[in-house]
Amino acid sequence: MNIKRMGLGLIALVMFLTFATSVSASTTRTDTGTTTHSGGNLALQYYAYDSHIHGWMYATVYRVTASGDVYVGSGSIEGGMPHGDGIRTGNLYLGNQPAGTYKYVITLPSGWMGPSIVWSTY
Repeated sequence: MNIKRMGLGLIALVMFLTFATSVSASTTRTDTGTTTHSGGNLALQYYAYDSHIHGWMYATVYRVTASGDVYVGSGSIEGGMPHGDGIRTGNLYLGNQPAGTYKYVITLPSGWMGPSIVWSTY
């Protein structure tokens, strides 16, 4: 009888942990920022520490214009694996872009630390 209770307790614990993990990853937050680009090849590198919480980090870049934001490119990276150092890195090579203001929008799980952003030319 004690073994049966232990088995049920173990099943309940596994179900609770599965639910708790999925709930923590379902909450997201958004980070935005801008840069002034002088023209030429533009790139965005984005980093975050996933805290071993499964989820996706999505990055999108827009060119800011008087008539509204114009989509330039996007990418995503999965994190929260039980192995590795937990640092997730994405690179967006956006090609030759005209001079102007560019905006990034990054959505990531709330439990992740970051993001850190680096704009560059190549």
